[in-house]
Amino acid sequence: DLDPAAEGMPVVRETQNGVRLNCVMSNSFGFGGTNATLVVKRFE
Repeated sequence: DLDPAAEGMPVVRETQNGVRLNCVMSNSFGFGGTNATLVVKRFE
C-alpha cells in the first residue's frame, strides 16, 4: 500500500505503455546494508 504521505506524488505503480518519462529512479535494497539507487534522466 502507498504511504498516505506520498499522496499527490507522481508514483508509477504499474506498467505504463506509451508514456514519455524524462527522469526515472530505481531503488534496490539488500541484506547487510547493501543499498543502491539508480537515477536516469533523458539527455536533451
